[in-house]
Amino acid sequence: MNSYDVIIIGAGTWGGSTAWHLAERGRRVLAIDAFRPPHEHGSHGGATRLVRQSNSTGPEYVELTRQAFELWDRIAARTGEQVMIETGNVFVGAPGSRWFDNTLANLAASPFEHEVFQTAEARSRFPRLRIGDGELAVWEPRGSVGQVPAALRAMQQLAREAGAEFRFDEPVVDWSADESGVTVRTEQGTYRAEQLVVTAGAFSTTLLGLDLPTSVERQVLANFAVDPGAPRLPSMYFAAPPGDDSAPSYGCPEPDGTFKFSVVGKGDVIEPQDLSQDVTSADLDRVLAVLRDRVPEITGEPLRTTVCMWTEATDGHWLIGRYPDSERVTYAAACNGRGFRYAPVVGQVLADLSEGITRPDLALFESTRFEITPVTA
Repeated sequence: MNSYDVIIIGAGTWGGSTAWHLAERGRRVLAIDAFRPPHEHGSHGGATRLVRQSNSTGPEYVELTRQAFELWDRIAARTGEQVMIETGNVFVGAPGSRWFDNTLANLAASPFEHEVFQTAEARSRFPRLRIGDGELAVWEPRGSVGQVPAALRAMQQLAREAGAEFRFDEPVVDWSADESGVTVRTEQGTYRAEQLVVTAGAFSTTLLGLDLPTSVERQVLANFAVDPGAPRLPSMYFAAPPGDDSAPSYGCPEPDGTFKFSVVGKGDVIEPQDLSQDVTSADLDRVLAVLRDRVPEITGEPLRTTVCMWTEATDGHWLIGRYPDSERVTYAAACNGRGFRYAPVVGQVLADLSEGITRPDLALFESTRFEITPVTA
């Protein structure tokens, strides 16, 4: 039986980062994934993810954002991979919109460079976008577009160079923990380690066997042709109007020259194993209605679509902590649609926790804020 210091189940964005951090600390690491990241069975589906410095969730994310940008820069410098493309980011919204107001408040309390434009200024600065009466625009020059395949390759490269082992296309059958360690059994073999870290995304509830306070939501992304001779559009967000708590719609330029746009679905809850790349006319109508209104120069039909899923916790924050009654099992779940940009930091946190290093600065994300119990048959 192969033996390691730490086994990681789920080797995607968070798992790959955890493997990197642990391996560089001298730990013998095995990262296992049922698929081959990047893949279309999780929340990192597609070519890109928006990476803004602002956030709409709380001041607790400001320092994490600073650390994440620093770590992404370090990853790029060490691997030569272009993991981020700086496009700048514009966020359009009206005062009174919860997501927009939170963004302004968190930026004001942050060290991040930004400008706020009133309606007339915003229309002059961003003439290619439709900005409504009374709406403002927030500009972040360091807003970037994360390159998913390159980012995953880079973290895997750094982990492998430090000695980590990856096993892909190897579903986990079961795992167990006892006083002396953990055992993980897959369809190909059985492995033993001192510690287990589970970063299985939408499949966390099943793999952990815990009644997590989460739901898995389906999200549709659509790519459109743009004028290749026109200046590149920035990444962008459009807040829902005041009184509507829906998450912002968003878009960004893609590596192939297309423009991706998505209108965040709320309540389209699925079982993760049921995720399909099929889209409906209703899916496309929702995207097209906002895109045609907000970015009128994009007039064509989608060239392609991608369907991904993310896991929402009931309070909108990550779940990070220890498995009940076991100091040998650590997990992180519920990316809440913002897992990718913080991956280098989340991996660092999980590496700390698996080594017994407490993180009181991250109390907001501790899973103990909920009463989480094993699923009963």
